[in-house]
Amino acid sequence: MEFLTLRASDGASTRIASHGAHVCSWIPAQGKEQLFLSQRSAFTSDSAIRGGIPVIFPQFATLGPLPRHGFARTAKWKLQSNEMHPDGSAVAVFCLQENIARLTIWPHVFTARLTVRVYANTLQVSLEIENRGDTPFSFTAALHSYFALADLAQARLHGLQGVVYRDSLCDRNDVLETAEYLHHIQEIDRIYGPLTQPLRLEQAQQQQLHIESSGFTDAVVWNPGADAAVKLPDLAAGEEQRMLCVEAAIVRQPVVLAPGTRWNGSQTMTLSDQ
Repeated sequence: MEFLTLRASDGASTRIASHGAHVCSWIPAQGKEQLFLSQRSAFTSDSAIRGGIPVIFPQFATLGPLPRHGFARTAKWKLQSNEMHPDGSAVAVFCLQENIARLTIWPHVFTARLTVRVYANTLQVSLEIENRGDTPFSFTAALHSYFALADLAQARLHGLQGVVYRDSLCDRNDVLETAEYLHHIQEIDRIYGPLTQPLRLEQAQQQQLHIESSGFTDAVVWNPGADAAVKLPDLAAGEEQRMLCVEAAIVRQPVVLAPGTRWNGSQTMTLSDQ
């Protein structure tokens, strides 16, 4: 499997696989790894990588006729550019288009571009979808970010109070989140939206991670919990306690993209002391 390592002038780095344009690692300048990657991840051409930031397109989960989470996360993307910008940030752009196999299951002419930018204490991942065909198409999408935790039980996720969510575990819709923050998290699978503010992931005695989305109107919070985790062959025992997915997503209201137009969404993650 091919990988690209981006390194900013200040030492911040990220590692991206061409398979899925999958961000597998993010280490801020003078920091430590911020993304979870399972030690059992299968780095094979027909499997999704467990951890990092999978790109979900053109279908989220099983909310449609396509394979779970669509085809982008298991496709080989083409590296379009790899540059060091004047501000010291390192930036790479990956590209994916239709082919015969994809047209068979999703008959639309498109270009997807994933731009990854790393610098200082920030990682920004942007997804652009272009409709190059002559008919509209609709899609859902997400950046399925797995964040590394020292202990799931001690983590707190701020910024969702007052937002409604769909609870996929019990098939309940439009539940109002009343908690100031999520904590003592165990098994969870919720689609929150529309978001009203950036999110903040807090861990005891560690820097805080600020998560801001643009274009993506929803956030998915997911952890399989201990019971379901043992059924996942690409997750080692106990690893679910060292990760939490906080995904930038557009799911509740699919995008309808007219011919010749583009949609953009991004997730910007910044590590800070407060």
